[in-house]
Amino acid sequence: MEELPELADNNDHSAKRACDQCRQRKIRCDRELPVCSNCRTAGRSCSSTGLGQKPREPRQRVLITHQYERKIDSLDSRLGTIEKMLHNLTVSLNNRGPPTASSSISPTLESAAAASSSAPRENSADALFGVDKDNESDDFEATALMKEHTAFATQFIENTTFPFLDPEMRAAFLSLQELVKLQNIENARHDARFTTAKPLPKGGWAELPMPSADLVLSVLREIKQHPPMGFPAIATFTGIEDFPDNVRRVYFATEEYSLMQWGIVNLGLYFTLQERGAASEGDRQVQLFEASFLCRDNIETALTNLPLLLPQRRESVELLIMATMYAIEESKYSLARDFITIAANICQTLGYHRARNPSTTESEHKAMLFWTTYIFDSALSLRAGRPTAIQDWDITIPREIGPKVKNVDPLWKIGQAQWISWSEVMGRTYRELYSPEALAGTAEKRAENARQLAQALQDVAARSAPLIEHVVEKMKMSGGYNAQARFSFDIAVVGDALVQWSVLTLIYRAIPTLPGSPSTFNPECIHAAREAFSSHEGCMALCGESLFMKAGYIQWNILYIPFIPLVVLFCHTIETANEEDFDILVRFTEGLQPVAPVSSGVTKLYRISQVLVNIASLWLQTRKQGQQDHNMSMVGDNVEMYLNQLGFMPQHSQQDHTYGIGGPAGFGYDMDQSVQLANWFSGNTHIFGLMEEDLSGFQGF
Repeated sequence: MEELPELADNNDHSAKRACDQCRQRKIRCDRELPVCSNCRTAGRSCSSTGLGQKPREPRQRVLITHQYERKIDSLDSRLGTIEKMLHNLTVSLNNRGPPTASSSISPTLESAAAASSSAPRENSADALFGVDKDNESDDFEATALMKEHTAFATQFIENTTFPFLDPEMRAAFLSLQELVKLQNIENARHDARFTTAKPLPKGGWAELPMPSADLVLSVLREIKQHPPMGFPAIATFTGIEDFPDNVRRVYFATEEYSLMQWGIVNLGLYFTLQERGAASEGDRQVQLFEASFLCRDNIETALTNLPLLLPQRRESVELLIMATMYAIEESKYSLARDFITIAANICQTLGYHRARNPSTTESEHKAMLFWTTYIFDSALSLRAGRPTAIQDWDITIPREIGPKVKNVDPLWKIGQAQWISWSEVMGRTYRELYSPEALAGTAEKRAENARQLAQALQDVAARSAPLIEHVVEKMKMSGGYNAQARFSFDIAVVGDALVQWSVLTLIYRAIPTLPGSPSTFNPECIHAAREAFSSHEGCMALCGESLFMKAGYIQWNILYIPFIPLVVLFCHTIETANEEDFDILVRFTEGLQPVAPVSSGVTKLYRISQVLVNIASLWLQTRKQGQQDHNMSMVGDNVEMYLNQLGFMPQHSQQDHTYGIGGPAGFGYDMDQSVQLANWFSGNTHIFGLMEEDLSGFQGF
């Protein structure tokens, strides 16, 4: 390395070293000639021989590689762009007259522009690559000033959001910024609450208004002749024949009833009134919907004020299961998991997970409640990236609905047995692949676990295939569903194929690709993701014209699991610029648009999907134009930075950079595979966690 020559200093005071006497006493020396002020005051001799001072080490010239030269050129261009923007804005503000309290940014702009324009470029490069300065105090001041100006310039650029971008691209960039900001918010459960809850009356929940008795009795007569086909109504597990008795206990009470009984009635009425209202017209429809909204307010008020310790009784479990379903339909997944966790604890306290010998009708009904809790617990835990509340090794009851359980469709019993098996695999998926313990293990061990889980899932799929095929043929023969049809058991069964591919996508994601692969995702993972989208398109077609059917299908098969393939194909599109996968994302998003007005959950999914599509589109354009357009390369650098923060683009260090993006060869192998996998899983959880947020206030959405 070639030594740098000593830089001349025109300051006479700084040319003299601190005197020996001041250095020994460790006090500041003003370096006055011929005697410093400290020595003059003390009446002692003042000498500056450098005694005790370490000799200055020769500095070395930093060799700049071609890659760093391009980085410096990029920084130089960015600084030039910032200078121009700051100068133009400063001139514009100054032309408006003297600054006021509301325009106090002008002096800051002037100082930033002046500092940026006066700083030599080579000094900026020296600071970037760590070359020492002669005067440490000057260094500190310059560094502090640069940090201040850099922070200001960064904020300024983000606020202006690359003015050369067209409106759609600018909106996509803003959306990406919002995603990162939301991810960085601590304790981001801002909207994990019910919005229509009312203050409790002085007399408690029993004084809340209920729908008219005449209307409720008319609805009870209807459901006795034509049972509701909606999934939530079927899954109340109180039974269609038992529900009228519960209503009578509340409406025509001859004895005191509990909060749980009152809540079960309001939840059952809400689901039933909603379904009947959708199938009605005119004044009758308005009347039914208004009554359902009254029940909704009661439900949210009661659930918001649930006591910390619920009674350890069966009706508490029933209430919590129905509350979980309601919270899922309202996209309150954190609340849903809270409810089902409490239900799981009560079930285990009451011993519902233990086999009874001999089995009775009562014990089989309790087992059905337990398995319903188990299914929700597994899915919601995987969705939240947390362990389940129920452990498989602690269960001794049969994994099926017993023959003594009445008033349940035989196909439902078959379907529930398969959902139990799905849920077992989902619980194991988090524990063996994505838990902290699993991520602390070796990639080889995770890959082995993933292969075993994939085989277990495929075995379940093989057992469920005949039922799915039967229901698909039944739906095709029906000639399609009309616009008023609600979500039914049929589409719940058909959606199992989507669930299979979605969970399989998450399992295969944990298997690392071989070095040199063009993607972080192995071929099995990409194949499973594409099959999931194909299955989704088939399910949407089977729903016919009914937007309610489509909304229910999306709610219970895409949002509830959640839909891992959406993030996988988005990331794969970003990595490989695969336009066919991008088209799949576009078709999926376009298919959500007409359904969005029917469901707030689908509305949020549509907005998030549209954001991902816009970001992918922006990224594809930066790849195409970045080599020729320096402005677009600057956008590409920032997009890459934000995607790294979300965990959707693995960090890299040695790939051949074109404009800040790694080439395909060896992509993702610079970062430890477990850290990369953990970041991706965290980003995936974050994206689907946005379903709980009120996104209307975010400009990117």
